[in-house]
Amino acid sequence: MFDLQHYQAGDGPGLALHALPMAQSRWDWLTMVEMMEIRTTSELIKKVEESYSLSHEQATRDVEFWALSHPDWATVPRSLN
Repeated sequence: MFDLQHYQAGDGPGLALHALPMAQSRWDWLTMVEMMEIRTTSELIKKVEESYSLSHEQATRDVEFWALSHPDWATVPRSLN
């Protein structure tokens, strides 16, 4: 069974630029501007939950399943070195 994780505010990087169209096509009620403002997985879950009137658990499942099918969706943080 897929294990739901409860994300925190600093849980990861935002959507990569190349992933924005894929995410926007999946959640077409979210505008490209809204997508560009998303910085963490928690924020994406919250936006999906609010925009589609889903329970937190359902929004989390939707985002997690989408992320699994798009493994390169997140930006890769650059090293500070």
